Amino acid sequence: MVLYLLRRFSVMRSITLNSRNTAIDRVVSGLDNRGDATGTGFPKLDKAMGGGLYPSKAYGLQARKKIGKTILMGSMSFNMNEAGIPHLWIACEMADFELEQRHLGRALKRNSLDFLSDNEDNLSDEVLMYQATAPDNIYYANAPGLSIQELTDAVERAVKDHGIRGFFLDYLQLVRGSGDRVEHLENVSNAVVSLVKDLDIWAVVAAQLNQEDNTRGGEGMLLAFDQVYSLRRPKFSEGAWLEMKESRYTPYMNIGSDKSPGLILEMNGPHFCELQ
Repeated sequence: MVLYLLRRFSVMRSITLNSRNTAIDRVVSGLDNRGDATGTGFPKLDKAMGGGLYPSKAYGLQARKKIGKTILMGSMSFNMNEAGIPHLWIACEMADFELEQRHLGRALKRNSLDFLSDNEDNLSDEVLMYQATAPDNIYYANAPGLSIQELTDAVERAVKDHGIRGFFLDYLQLVRGSGDRVEHLENVSNAVVSLVKDLDIWAVVAAQLNQEDNTRGGEGMLLAFDQVYSLRRPKFSEGAWLEMKESRYTPYMNIGSDKSPGLILEMNGPHFCELQ
């Protein structure tokens, strides 16, 4: 019993207690930064988000495997880089150079497969010429099998050293942990929420859907995040759409539908664009 009470006392002491006036002060401070959202480069998605990605909010993007969630997040990242928005990409699956092959393919109007072919004699010259003037606002953390603590450390370091506005995590289920899988992924989701609130940044986190069309490993992200979207794209189709599954602060709004796609997969890169 004594040990139990000591543990409870320890947990309580770690929780900050604020007065109502302190909370109102934070509201007033936030009013000075109204409209300070980061655009994704997808106008309809920005509208669904209420203006873009907001500091202190976490966003989920889930899909079945190989549907294009990394391509869609990469398309956002490319757009932000062009717009001068510093951000972090936490690469748990594809490495930084593989992601950059897609970005370079988009910029040079090529496909990333060109970087694997030995028939592209002038490709190095094209890349070096592009690199000389290209924006440099993406920071990569190559982190296969990272832990929650390593995730936290990487984000905090990127905020301190590079002034990032937010981060992409690719993807939720690849964050390493032990014990019960559902509980672990709930802890990952809650850690992301704590990070964005503590550091006043945004996060976009990819996740896999299982064969039953549920988030693989439980509903931790659906419960914790401010918005969650499901990317829908039939295999072998270039058309795709986004279904808003959860939203804490906006009306529900989809980007396209199964009858009328809102996104198109372009082979340059590849990357996604919005359909008008």
